[in-house]
Amino acid sequence: MYLAKALFGISAVATFALVFSAPSIAADKVSKFQGYLVDKQCADSVREDSDPEAFIKHHTQDCALMINCRRKGYSLYAKPNWFDFNKQGNKLAIKVLQTSKRNDSFYVQVTGSAQGGILKVKDIVEIPEPVVQENAETK
Repeated sequence: MYLAKALFGISAVATFALVFSAPSIAADKVSKFQGYLVDKQCADSVREDSDPEAFIKHHTQDCALMINCRRKGYSLYAKPNWFDFNKQGNKLAIKVLQTSKRNDSFYVQVTGSAQGGILKVKDIVEIPEPVVQENAETK
């Protein structure tokens, strides 16, 4: 009987550990996110707008690299979601912005894991913006 209680206790602990560690494993799943790179200073001013892309597409490299913007960090706007970068992501964002040939509209692919609106960034690469097809009926 003592052995049965001990085994039950061990299996209950193992089940508890498995169930409650699973969400943290899933949260660290590496994915690819595509969207616009913008500094948090400016992102904060348009997060609640119904159409933040109107601003983001014209947000300049010079602005994104200003000292106050660099200090606050960077975000990704992946319509309709906003993700703030972790410290590593902020460093990588600065490198992308410094080496970009674009003056504005920084469309990127971010590899990392999202957890509570924060992206744990592993890599950022600039990619072409998606082309929006106009509906023939609207012409």
